[in-house]
Amino acid sequence: MAKKTKINVKERFTDGEIDLSMSDLDEVPVREIAALKKTVSLDLSNNRLTYLPSNFTVLTSLTKLDLSKNEITELPEEFGTLSKLRYLDLYKNKLERLPLSFNQLIHLKFLDLKDNPLVPVLAKVAGPCVDTKGCQQCARDIVNFYKKLQEEVDTEVEMRNKARAKQLELNKQKKQDERKKNKVEKQKNKKNNVEKEIKNNLTEKPPKKEPKKNKNVQKRKHKDRSSSFSYLFLFIFFLLLWVLISIEHPVLQPLSNTISKYFNTTVNKLPIEYKSYGEFCGSAVKSSQEHTKRFVQNTVEFIHTNLFSQDIVNKIKETYFKLSQKIAGK
Repeated sequence: MAKKTKINVKERFTDGEIDLSMSDLDEVPVREIAALKKTVSLDLSNNRLTYLPSNFTVLTSLTKLDLSKNEITELPEEFGTLSKLRYLDLYKNKLERLPLSFNQLIHLKFLDLKDNPLVPVLAKVAGPCVDTKGCQQCARDIVNFYKKLQEEVDTEVEMRNKARAKQLELNKQKKQDERKKNKVEKQKNKKNNVEKEIKNNLTEKPPKKEPKKNKNVQKRKHKDRSSSFSYLFLFIFFLLLWVLISIEHPVLQPLSNTISKYFNTTVNKLPIEYKSYGEFCGSAVKSSQEHTKRFVQNTVEFIHTNLFSQDIVNKIKETYFKLSQKIAGK
């Protein structure tokens, strides 16, 4: 690939004009041009330019700019910064649109947009531009068109900003209302809780007093306890008598039957904790009767033949009948 020939811009500068036409440029040497402070006219026609760099807008002293017969597809957004422009030739490029900043080119008197693929709306505004008068009209119409477009954009932006500000205000007010509502709700809940607590304290039932024990109940329990001991005493007494009359003797047989009967009755009336012992003792006595019958018989015969022993037995019998009558009376 052949090296590009570096152009000496200063050599192309004459009386404030720089002619870089037909220089086979594909880039604009902005720095070299900007170094020549007194440049007011710049000719870049008949080159291979496809765009203008963003720093092109530093050339604010330009009043005449020829960009015709290039391949430029778009201009920098800040192109309107070149507000001193009076003459602008964009003939035969590839522009479809122009930047909105065109509304700032208030001094523009000549504009040629022929042979560009402009969008229909823009092409209609630009007109045919077949002569100088047509290009002058094109400059006026295009600048006015972009002024109106800028106003519409500004109005739209303003409306959007207002709507956004209003929405922000509404959001702010909504947040304030929510905070206020939450505060009121908290205070209300706090008040309700206090009232509820006071009400609970007022309606709280006093602790139940233990009922005083009825004296009659105490007496009844004492009486039941006394009765239990009485039955226990009778049980022991009948047990002893039963043991004494274990022998199957004709004289003692009626007494034995009576003792057995009252013994069983007494056992049934014993407290629960003693009843099992009573039944066990009865079984034990019955068992002992079987094993000691002979021994007891001999003993009884001895007592029966002995006057002193008979006297003791008679006293026991007399005491037994008295107790039996007492129990039967209860």
